[in-house]
This record gives sequence, C-alpha cells and structure tokens, in this order.
Amino acid sequence: MNNYANAVCKSVHYHIRALRHIPSSVSEDMAKMVACALVGSRLDYANSVLFGTTQKNISRLQSAQNLLAHVVTSSPQSCSPRTLLQQLHWLPLNTASTSK
Repeated sequence: MNNYANAVCKSVHYHIRALRHIPSSVSEDMAKMVACALVGSRLDYANSVLFGTTQKNISRLQSAQNLLAHVVTSSPQSCSPRTLLQQLHWLPLNTASTSK
C-alpha cells in the first residue's frame, strides 16, 4: 500500500501544481469540476482497498485532499479543512486528520 499511496500523492500534487499555474484561465466552477474528477479517480477509487492500511498512508492521502481543497477554493491555509471538504461535498478519508 505504500507504493499506491506514494503514487496517488505524487499524482495529486502534480495536478495541484498545474491548477496553481492556470488560476486566471479557469473559473472556480471549472477548477472544482477538475478537482472533483481528480478526487473521484485518485482518492475515492480504491477507498475500500485502504481499509487496514497504516495511519501514515491515510494521513498522507488526507493531507493531499486537504491541500487540493485549499487550492480549488482559493482559501487561506488558516481555513478549516473540514469546512472546505463540506463545501466541496467531499468526504474526509480520516476524520482525525481533518480536526487539526
């Protein structure tokens, strides 16, 4: 599962960097649509496979999801990830890591 978590985090961070480079070219709705597709295809795709994996892998994936939510909504890092995930209608991977 470590290799899977590494690959997903790498992919998510690649797409986050791409979204940061084109903020004026896409609307907020388009950015949300791209991010939803990314979450659906990368993070939610194998959610059942993550059952029983280490807390380190879950935390890394949750951190990537939180960062994507911040980028898509153009919110400051001080904004609660839980609020952003609710705004985007995304479920957290791990409730403990979103309550920081």
